[in-house]
Amino acid sequence: MRLRQRLGMEWLAVALLASCVVAALTYWDSLSRFDNLVYDQLSGIDRPAPPPEILIVKIDEDSLAAFGKWPWPRQRHAELFDQLAKEKPAAIGFDILLSEPGDAVDDANLAWAMAANRKLFLPVHFVFPGSNGAEFDVKQPIPAMADAATGLGHVNLALDRDGVVRRATLCFGDKPSGAEWPHLIEQIYRSVNGQASAAYDRLEDCEQRLLMPLSQRGGFASISYAALANGEVPGAFVTDKIILIGATANGLGDQYPVPLGDGGTLAGVEIMANLYGALARDDFVTPIPFLSQLALALLPVWILLVGFWRWRPRTTIMVSFALILAILLVSITLMQFALWFAPGTALVGVILVYPIWGWRRLQATSDFMDNELQNFHRSKIDIPIMRSELGPVDVITGQAEQLTHAISHVRDLRRFINDALSNLPDPMFITDLDGKVKFVNRLAQAGMEDGAQDLALDDMLNRFVSSEDLQEVKKYLDLKNRPTKQGYVDFTSLDGQIFAMRRAPVVSDDGVLRGHIHYLADITEVAHAAQQREEVLQLLSHDMRAPQAAILALLDDQKKDETANRIEGHARRTLALADNFVGLARIDSSEFAGEDVLLAELVAEANDSLWPLGKARGIRCEVDDQSDGAFVSGEPSSLYRSFVNLIDNAIKYSPDGGSVSIVIRVTELDRQPFVSVAITDQGEGISEEMQGQLFERFASDDAMAHSSIKGAGLGLNFVAKVMERHGGHIRGENSRDGGACFTVLLPLAP
Repeated sequence: MRLRQRLGMEWLAVALLASCVVAALTYWDSLSRFDNLVYDQLSGIDRPAPPPEILIVKIDEDSLAAFGKWPWPRQRHAELFDQLAKEKPAAIGFDILLSEPGDAVDDANLAWAMAANRKLFLPVHFVFPGSNGAEFDVKQPIPAMADAATGLGHVNLALDRDGVVRRATLCFGDKPSGAEWPHLIEQIYRSVNGQASAAYDRLEDCEQRLLMPLSQRGGFASISYAALANGEVPGAFVTDKIILIGATANGLGDQYPVPLGDGGTLAGVEIMANLYGALARDDFVTPIPFLSQLALALLPVWILLVGFWRWRPRTTIMVSFALILAILLVSITLMQFALWFAPGTALVGVILVYPIWGWRRLQATSDFMDNELQNFHRSKIDIPIMRSELGPVDVITGQAEQLTHAISHVRDLRRFINDALSNLPDPMFITDLDGKVKFVNRLAQAGMEDGAQDLALDDMLNRFVSSEDLQEVKKYLDLKNRPTKQGYVDFTSLDGQIFAMRRAPVVSDDGVLRGHIHYLADITEVAHAAQQREEVLQLLSHDMRAPQAAILALLDDQKKDETANRIEGHARRTLALADNFVGLARIDSSEFAGEDVLLAELVAEANDSLWPLGKARGIRCEVDDQSDGAFVSGEPSSLYRSFVNLIDNAIKYSPDGGSVSIVIRVTELDRQPFVSVAITDQGEGISEEMQGQLFERFASDDAMAHSSIKGAGLGLNFVAKVMERHGGHIRGENSRDGGACFTVLLPLAP
């Protein structure tokens, strides 16, 4: 239980830590570089085909060689636009900044040539930071050219943290308020299709960046600026095309890293061509919302966390690898639906949670094993089996070896106990709480061909106990029934043997009842001996008493002389000795069976029975009853015999003509009510050598007795046994006025 609680706390800590780490990484997009690398690889699996209506006019190395170094005179561009006006393209995007004025004549000629072309769009440039504290400055083409163009659009590129162009912003500014600049390509799309693109309509604000699928490098149709300007390109090749004019030569500074997998760069005009393709296909990849991203990132972590309680370590590591593969498959699948799930945080969560949980579980298990092994060694039971010690190893291996030794020791101990129980000289079996037999030794299973394992307790008893004693045994085994005083029950088996059945609980180390052990002691010989003893007792109580009673009857029919009196005394003493002996034997072999007894009346009756003995010697026995009719719970016959013995002793040790005082009162001892009977004589008291052994068997001191009949030392021993049987006490001492005083305390009846 302690290990479960410790592992539960460790599991909660690992779950909380992993969830917080995944949430933090998702919120701050901390793994964007890794996610971008994954996206780059996935986006290259199926690149889209470039739209055929796009024609790129490249200001390339050949054009620079033909017309000289950059920048060219604006008259050069005017001549190109004059030529394009004749071919009638669908739209023209001129990706050259014209925000600074040049030669006035050239600027006027260029503006005139631009005006001759329909659907001509020029770029707007933004400078960060702006002047006079502004966030940015807008750099538009000079007024003449801006007026000549059909429209303007921004051409800003969105660079990721790693400096790679993957995303595009379709507008710049504030879209909800209408103060936005659509992208140059968005303007061209609108002019060609007569409406805004679907992707633009879905935008909530201009800051939203869309992942842009890229076509294969060199996939777009392109011609050299110089070839077009020199008339080397047929007019049909340009008609109804969307013309994008821009710099592609390496020295012109318009090259940007893109995720094409070859590590190269792409010119800005080629990036705009890819942007138009994405607008036309409407296949921008949209990152899923934050909450969905967080949920998908946490899901594999929690699957693994729950699995820690259900799966074996081998299964867990296999599931971990399967989850990593599943995360990547989910990302690939969502890409097919133009959705982007960044897998980095989910992968980190799975990779993080497994080793942390393994570490904490290993630490908790190691601590638990260490503690349990220490407890095991402290409570280890030595058995006659030796094991060799191994050499030094690391901590975990050492604990594992100690655990192996402990398990081996428990296994050996189990075998040792099994052998010991199986070879017991008496039958024995163990049952669980459901009354099923779980272990049977050889003697208890003898004669059962079908075995006794998992046999019901009642069936076991039916096969072992005789029908006459079966109900008595079942009463003893009934948990609701209080056990007998001796804690066992006797019965006769089906084959005539006599057994004493004793049941004991089987309790776990934490005190929980698990079952019961039933031990059957063979008492056949003891029972036969008890039967013989009972026959002897009957002999003493009948065959020895009968002749003595006959002697007394004969003496009563004739005149007595001194010899007859002595004979009568010896006969009476023999009867008393037989009664004491029989009483002692029956006290040890029978259960207490008490009833309410009026003690004063019983003492008076015992005193009256000894009146002839006292009268013969002139001794008065006076009873002083101060008990107010107190009752005790007792056995009348044994109590009567006890008080007869005490009063008889008092008469025996009193001088002729003396008196015996018998006082009965109610008193308290340790706040418990008792009835006290004090019997005091006027003899010479108890000798010092007898005071320590008054109530021992055969202890007698007749030196001070005023009688010729000697005692056998059984009377006071019998009285002590009777008082103990009744839960009372007896005390013998010398009184202050001389003589001996015996005080009996018996519990007052409820």
